Amino acid sequence: MKRKKIGIALGSGGLRGVAHIGVLKVLEQNGIKPDFLTGSSIGALIAAYYANLGSIEELEKKMKKWPIDNLYKFLDISWSGGLIAGDKFSNFLEKELSGLMIGKTKIPLKILATDLVSGQTHIFKSGDLAKAVRASISVPLMFKPIKYENKLLVDGALSSPVPVKYLDEKSDILIAVNLYHKNEFVKRKFNIKNVALRSTRITLFNLAKQDIEEADITIAPDTSEIISSSSLSKYSWKSVEKLIKIGEKEAKKMLPEIKELLNK
Repeated sequence: MKRKKIGIALGSGGLRGVAHIGVLKVLEQNGIKPDFLTGSSIGALIAAYYANLGSIEELEKKMKKWPIDNLYKFLDISWSGGLIAGDKFSNFLEKELSGLMIGKTKIPLKILATDLVSGQTHIFKSGDLAKAVRASISVPLMFKPIKYENKLLVDGALSSPVPVKYLDEKSDILIAVNLYHKNEFVKRKFNIKNVALRSTRITLFNLAKQDIEEADITIAPDTSEIISSSSLSKYSWKSVEKLIKIGEKEAKKMLPEIKELLNK
């Protein structure tokens, strides 16, 4: 029987995104590796590393060199277009992904960003990998947008938080990893900051719900407990390890359905 080709879409979600590693780890351990990848925002970052390295073990080795306990090192204040200029993060990406091109990765990859001018999705199918990731993670008001051709690119999540529909059309099975979970909506007391945060989460939750309608399988790690208690200042290797475990747990739960589809 001809092997079915698998496409995996890694969604946005900020700090939640480390759960993607746990998902990919369990799938790989069970002989399920993507033939095609797409990613938005943090999903673009994880997808870029995985597509280039082709191994979750190599990705974890790389990740251990990331300054997780010192994310403040990426903060370069900007007074134009966003609170963070993003030059330090761009330099980090360029060093990590030096000279790599999207069309040359071990696993075919597409990265999603959003054009602030037209409001339309921009799909990186080729070109500089570091620049594509930097564009895709550019959360509005936080990161300064990226000028690219005649566009002004920001976070891919604004147009497609879980980019299932942009997976290669040769994919036989579409797997979505959706990091926006209903259990995030439990808090009932709000200050101005919480209203703004909840409003953004509601928008992304509903956009993601539309995206995953096209998936054959959706893996939805519940990171709500960590996200509700975490901030940039509290982000640490301890929370990273918890998020990876959450991703592993949810992927294991979905394995029987994935294997059933593969064997049809």
